[in-house]
Amino acid sequence: MESIKFKMKRFSLAALMLVFTVTASAQDKKDTITPEEAKAKQAYALGVQAYIWGYPMVVMQKSRDAMTRALDAPGTPEHFKKTGKIEGPVNQVANAWGMLGPDFTAVQSVNSDTLYEIIWCDSSEEPYILHLPDTKGRYYTFQFIDAWTNNYHYASTRTMGSQEQEYALVAPGWQGKLPEGVIRIDVPTPTHFIIGRIFVADLKDVPAVNELQKQVTMTPLSHYGKKYTPPKVKVVPAKKYSGDLAFFEQLGDTLVINGAPETDAGLLGLLKNIGLTTDHGFDPSALSDGEKKALAQAVKDGLPMLAAKSAGLGKNVNGWQYAPVLDEYYGTAYMLRAAIGYQAMFENTPIEAYYPSVFVDVKGKKLDASAGNYTMTFPKGGLPPVGAFWSTSMYDQAKRLLVKNSLNRYKISSIDKLKTNADGSTTIYLQAKSPGKDKESNWLPTPNAPFYMLFRMYLPEIEALNGQYELPGVELVK
Repeated sequence: MESIKFKMKRFSLAALMLVFTVTASAQDKKDTITPEEAKAKQAYALGVQAYIWGYPMVVMQKSRDAMTRALDAPGTPEHFKKTGKIEGPVNQVANAWGMLGPDFTAVQSVNSDTLYEIIWCDSSEEPYILHLPDTKGRYYTFQFIDAWTNNYHYASTRTMGSQEQEYALVAPGWQGKLPEGVIRIDVPTPTHFIIGRIFVADLKDVPAVNELQKQVTMTPLSHYGKKYTPPKVKVVPAKKYSGDLAFFEQLGDTLVINGAPETDAGLLGLLKNIGLTTDHGFDPSALSDGEKKALAQAVKDGLPMLAAKSAGLGKNVNGWQYAPVLDEYYGTAYMLRAAIGYQAMFENTPIEAYYPSVFVDVKGKKLDASAGNYTMTFPKGGLPPVGAFWSTSMYDQAKRLLVKNSLNRYKISSIDKLKTNADGSTTIYLQAKSPGKDKESNWLPTPNAPFYMLFRMYLPEIEALNGQYELPGVELVK
């Protein structure tokens, strides 16, 4: 197998030959483009590629800083109730002690079907042991995500049932012995992230879930089997990035810490031409003013590109966007990874939970509740085929957050007592104002503005993944 450095040299040589070819061609045309202009164009092209490739990593680092650099210990139930935030130090379990709502802004497009637990991990000094309790049949999923936002492991109802479990989170290069019965997980990157989701039926069910949350623990291997209390930590403010090239500076810092997958070696060989490396991060000292200006423009243009892609992911079915069902999330599918990172960071692998999204009605027009009311009707016997449950959540399209409303209702789900129509069909009403008391059980409030929805199918059946089952479209009420 070729080494990363060899691949980087080979791809860098190819890129250099391409630059020479472009320059020579331009000279043949009587210098219609100067060498400096050619270099600026190359910097722009590579800058856009770097933005798409690195966007999820930068957003992940920003989320990490927002959640781990506010408190010296995990947030208490009182802190969560007051702020709506899930915060706690690295390698400690932080909990959403209640159902998430519009006040939670650290991550876009969150759900209110489950109570979250988050652990921002760093296994560089020693492995940590993650303990999960027996959930007694309650649905749960713990999603393990590396620094590149790839899902690399699941501990869940699907993979392990309800049993008690212990995992050792082992960083690359660690060699040592683990306690008997502990499952070794080789983490692709020194820093990584775990999101736990435990099913919650309603507000009355929250205390029961809280008891399970309290049993999820993280213990350093050196303290395993002993009484251990996570220490309070000194709160150190996150590094501030500013200026036109701030994105590339932050991306460079993440590369120094976590490196890059071997499969990305060729791309890194190209990005070296704009000063990005895993050894030194981002160094713009060799770039001209024209190249720096081109990189700044690449960042400005990159975000609208991701916004456009996120509104058109995968296959269109009745206005719903079905993301590709891949064997690996995400590997080298850089645009998909970035677009999902823009729309709904830390999305599950489809076999665990599948999230079709909708931004337009059945006629292809943008969803906008200021222009009218909408409905979504499931035919008799046509509710989604799932092994656990389903829900559809409402988001403000501009903020990508849950929508404040008079009912404090942010989703409609299979556990709700939905009314059926005379013909056995089920209609969900999507509008800013109440459709009437007799229909409020089926009302999902919208903002009086553009909106979108994510439909979550937890443990989807094969029909939902292979296209045999189709969600009904959203229709504008005339």
